[in-house]
Amino acid sequence: MKGQNTFTSSQILIIKKLIAEKVISTPGKQKGIRGKIRKIGFHYSDFSSKKDGYTVADFEELILSGQIKISGGSYKHEVNTTAKIIEKPIIVENKIHVIQKSKGLKSNLDIFKLNRFDPKTDSETIIANSSGNYILCLKKNSNLSTVSIKPVLTSFDGLQVIYTGIAGGSLRTRDFRQHFKGNNAGRSTLRKSLGVLFGYKQIPRDSDPTTGKTKFSIEDEQKLSEWMLNNLMMYFLPTSDFSNIEVELINHFNPPLNLKDNSNIINFDLRRLLSNLRSKKN
Repeated sequence: MKGQNTFTSSQILIIKKLIAEKVISTPGKQKGIRGKIRKIGFHYSDFSSKKDGYTVADFEELILSGQIKISGGSYKHEVNTTAKIIEKPIIVENKIHVIQKSKGLKSNLDIFKLNRFDPKTDSETIIANSSGNYILCLKKNSNLSTVSIKPVLTSFDGLQVIYTGIAGGSLRTRDFRQHFKGNNAGRSTLRKSLGVLFGYKQIPRDSDPTTGKTKFSIEDEQKLSEWMLNNLMMYFLPTSDFSNIEVELINHFNPPLNLKDNSNIINFDLRRLLSNLRSKKN
């Protein structure tokens, strides 16, 4: 064991606060936060071989299972009121409705509203680890960089819709980890679209530049991740009928960043500009 498995109550609160901050930070900042956590004596690798990060909920599970002990008393599961960033409890996921076949656009949109995820403050554990659809909106007072063409945006739940997508495997992996935490626009069409609208320079994604696949510099990828965390809100719908529902969502909302399967004359010029920017090699 690299660290320790016994902490005081005050150390537990500090670790929880640091983990919550780590979850929403850029990779550069995460390294420093992990260092602070390890300095206290907690090494997640002592308890798990998982390589895709950990959350406050994961830390709580270690305490409740007895793998982590609290010196000077028993542990009472409670929200850390000293932390500036609070994660939502896992029980939210138990309320998620899973749709096997589309029940109609209105019914599906009602369920989307129940499954609202703020990437800046919420734990990824509330996102369903299953296939489904998602809608991305701009938060209040946020704007989409649109170069020279301003899009016509439709609204959902009081927010402006910019993109809809599908996850054939896991909404949690596809949505949060690949889009918001991926830091590689070469593996996320959403990140690529946002980045070129911000004017970021594309560079080769692979060691072999002849593949034609591109991403952005580390600095630009980090700026993009931070912007997404601060400015986007996500809604999700766990379902196995994601392909049909995706077509319904695109036809209904006409999201400006959806190029495929979008033939709406409105925002046509913006989609054409975006397509050109994405294919342009700097």
